[in-house]
This record gives sequence, C-alpha cells and structure tokens, in this order.
Amino acid sequence: MITTVALALFPLLAPTTPALEGGESSAAAELVRLGREDSRVAETLRELTREHPRRLTASKGLDEAFAWAAERFRELGLDPRLEPWGTYPAGFERGPAWGRVVYPDARPLEFITHSWTPGTDGPVRGLAVLEPEEEPEGDALARLVRGRWVVLRGEPVSGRRRRAFVDACEAHGALGILARGPESGLLVTGGSQDVDFAERRGMVRVTVLHDHHATLEQQLTGGARVQLEFDVDNHFTPGPIENVNLVCDLVGAEFPDQYVIVQAHLDGWDGAEGAQDNGTGVATTLEVARLFTEAGIRPRRTIRFVLYSGEEQGLYGSRGYVRDHADELERTSIVLNHDQGANYLRGIQATEAMYPTFERVFAPVADLDPARPFEVEPVDGITGGASDHAPFVEAGVPAFHWKQEWSGYTYVHHTQNDTYDEVDLDDVRHSVLVIALAAHGFAELDGLVDRREMRAPRPRRMGVFLSGTEVTGVSPDSRADAAGWRKGDVVLTVDGAEVGSRRELTRALQEGGPRKEIVLQRGEDRVETVLDYSDDPEEEVRQARRERLERLRREREAREAAGEGR
Repeated sequence: MITTVALALFPLLAPTTPALEGGESSAAAELVRLGREDSRVAETLRELTREHPRRLTASKGLDEAFAWAAERFRELGLDPRLEPWGTYPAGFERGPAWGRVVYPDARPLEFITHSWTPGTDGPVRGLAVLEPEEEPEGDALARLVRGRWVVLRGEPVSGRRRRAFVDACEAHGALGILARGPESGLLVTGGSQDVDFAERRGMVRVTVLHDHHATLEQQLTGGARVQLEFDVDNHFTPGPIENVNLVCDLVGAEFPDQYVIVQAHLDGWDGAEGAQDNGTGVATTLEVARLFTEAGIRPRRTIRFVLYSGEEQGLYGSRGYVRDHADELERTSIVLNHDQGANYLRGIQATEAMYPTFERVFAPVADLDPARPFEVEPVDGITGGASDHAPFVEAGVPAFHWKQEWSGYTYVHHTQNDTYDEVDLDDVRHSVLVIALAAHGFAELDGLVDRREMRAPRPRRMGVFLSGTEVTGVSPDSRADAAGWRKGDVVLTVDGAEVGSRRELTRALQEGGPRKEIVLQRGEDRVETVLDYSDDPEEEVRQARRERLERLRREREAREAAGEGR
C-alpha cells in the first residue's frame, strides 16, 4: 500500500481561488465532498453509452459523440475546441444486424462482423456448406460455394491456407463466410480502416458465437440440409474522412502556459456500447472537469482535458496531438490517461526523481477508501504501452496509464459485453476522486514533474522469437545464439525459478544480476545455459537504478514501521 504522508506534511501551496481561501487542502476537500455528495459520473456514462453507443473513428456516431462532449464542457463554462489530426480513407457505419437458421430448426444466431467490412443488401437467404477438408480443384469449388453460406471448420488451419480459401470463396460468388468464435463465448470486434471505398461491395464475413457455430458444423458434418439468412446493415462513407480530438482548458491562474493533462479516448469499437473501452475514461474526464468548475477552483497551472479519436486503430489521435503540440511538451508537467475499464484506480508508477512529489500529491488519495487502496510504485523508468499515454512517453513527457485491477476486463474488452450494465459504478465514482485529487495536486506544485532519468534503461534481450516459453527462432549473433540456443528449445527455469509463460520469462530476465542461468528443455534433454549481460553498456545503469530504488523502498518501509504511513 502507498506510503501515506500525513496531510500536515503536505506542502501548502498558493491558494487555488479566492472562493476557497483555505488553500490547497481546502480545495482538495471540496473536490472530495462534491464527488461524494453530488456525483454525476454515472449519469454521464449512461447518457454516453445509451445515446452514443457506436463511436468508431470516422463514423457519424463518433461525430455526434464529440458534439455531445463539447456541449458538456460548454455547460461548465469552458471553451472546447476540435483539433484535426488526420484522415481515414473511408467512413464506416454499422446498422442493425440479425442472422438465423431458417431450416431445419429455426433459431437466431449471435454473431459479429468486423468494422470496415461489407454487409448484405437486405436479407440474404441461402443454403450452408461446410468448408471441405481438402480444397476442390478448379470449377468444383465454384459449384460448391456459389450462392451459399460457407461455414468454416472450427479446428485450426494455417493462416495462409485459410486466407486463400476465403478469397477463393469470394471470387466464386459465395454469399458469405461464417467463422467460429472462441470457446470463451466472447465475440471480439476489430477491423482495419485501411480500405478503399470500392471494397464496400465485398463478401460479408461473420464470426458466430462458439456454441452456435459448433451446432451448425455438427449438423453439416452429419449431412443435414441447413438454410441460413442474414441481414447485416454495414455501409461505407466515401472519404477521405477528417478525424479530430476534443481539447478543453481550465486555464491556470499563475502558469497558464503549463499543463496537467487529464485524458481518455472517446472512440471505440462499435460491436457494443463502448462502456468500459472507453466510456468510463470519458465519463471520469468530464466529471473531473465538472468538479473543478462546480467548486470554483482555478488551479495554478492549466488543467487540459483531452478526448481522442483513433486510439483503437493505433493511437493516431494522441500521436497527432503530440505532433501538433510539440512546442508545449516541455511545459506539460504530467499526463494522466484513463483507459482500462471501470475497475478502480489502484496505483501509479514513479521514478526515483518523481517519487517524493508523487508521495505528497497522492497522500490524500490514501484516505479515500480503505477498501480501495492506492500505491505509488517506485520503478526504474517510465515505459509506454498500448494507450494514449505512450506517444507522450516517447516524446519525453511524464505520462501515465493508471494501474487498475484487471479482473473481469477481458470479459468486456472489445466484446459484446462492453455495456453500461456491466460497470461497477462505485468503482468509477472512486476513480473520479483519485483523478481529481491528482490533477489538482500536480497543478498546484511549485514546479513541473521531475523528468530526470525518466526513461527506463533498455531491457535485456535474448535475441529469440517465442511462442509462450518455446523458442521459435534464434537471431544470428544474439546472446541466445552465442549460448547455443536452438529453435524448438523450451525455457524451463531462470536462475532456478520456473517460468510458465512468456511474461514470467521476460520478467525473470530483467531481475537480479547480469549473469542469468537458464535451463532449457531440448527433446528429452535438459540443457543448462548462461546469458551474461556483464558487457552490456546499459547494465551499469540498470544496476545503479535498481540499487537506488531498493534503498528507497527500504526507507519507505522504515517510515511505515515508525508510524508515518500505512
């Protein structure tokens, strides 16, 4: 749990506003009071997900959601603006869709189609045929699939062969393709925006719920005559389509040209409501802005609220922001990015240089809710990732993806279950308070967040390709190559500790000293190897930072033991 610095030790900074003459601690208390007694984040999230559920980048639904969010900011007395960052070749609109078995046993089918893929021109009915075990030659394939729904087999098939078969089905006039969803029962939406408007008339491709597909495959294998019908209202908008971010400033009283950024992405895959990816992040961002304006707090430096598009296809909106605001990056103190669902915010990372400041800023957070603890985790450097904080980190700006509980997120992430009804609203209300206190604390600092040694040293590399812990390839002249590793080897232990996943292997490789003793399984043999990083120029930096972090952790534990924290 976080080291809690007594609030009496929290430095009193310049008053935030004449309306809150008690200074920083009074303003923080007012944010908490409002957030507890008059929270509207649930109402905001419900309105977003129910009125604007489909927010795919370059869609009319996202345009409407941006207009809605801008109006929410204007209602707070703020002045939002849309900032273009780039274009997509075509827009995509997902309308209603249904599918069913017509014969022999009438029943509905649950399925999903990827974004930027064709639909049907109204209801399309036809017989189903099962993917053959061996692809027919010449005209035989055309006779098999023309005018029929092709049900792909559920067992694994090489990607190259499957792609060739699907392309052949389209070329020979199949009505569409039915693939099997995973055993988990999840239907995951994805897609690529890199399409030509002319491709809008291609063959429909659906992914059917695992159990529904399995029943179809069983019927067809048994020789049953199966008739299917689908109506999928997917359609394209000719491009190029201009894409935007929404930017809104609560201008600072003392340092208006310095920034604390509170951000989330408004776009989402359009297979459900986008409630947790990333409606929750949007709702907390809007609610934090409301708490500040409702409390009449004007911070020392500007708090900038940003809602991005293009996150799901590759962080395009945030990359565009970093590109277009390059002259402001040195004056951007910190970026706080919320994008991992409704689970409460449980922590944040901090380098050694940042750690004392983060302890002070997050001291009030530790007292919010004992059932929802918060930890400032000391680390040897800040890394990017797969959300909108990453472009800032790459540009040298302190930017953070909140640490959150992962439990349950896979169930909703990009799936048919990402709906408002699956959100833990109490967790979201709590997260609003964490973000608000953090934004206020960083905005009130005497200086910007310390960037010294912000980037982590380069990680140790083995020079292999992995599938789990199995080596699928060895790069020439790499450390693994020098140690005699071979394709097909399986990593069993690192420094005597078993590793059961690629993640565990990678973590174990980075820990401890530079000499790593690694045991491999090679056929029937166990092979002992050593990867020695002593000659790596980065190793001295790695060890020095780790030693300092360990000393910092010991000091923190000593303060906790002395009663200075929890």
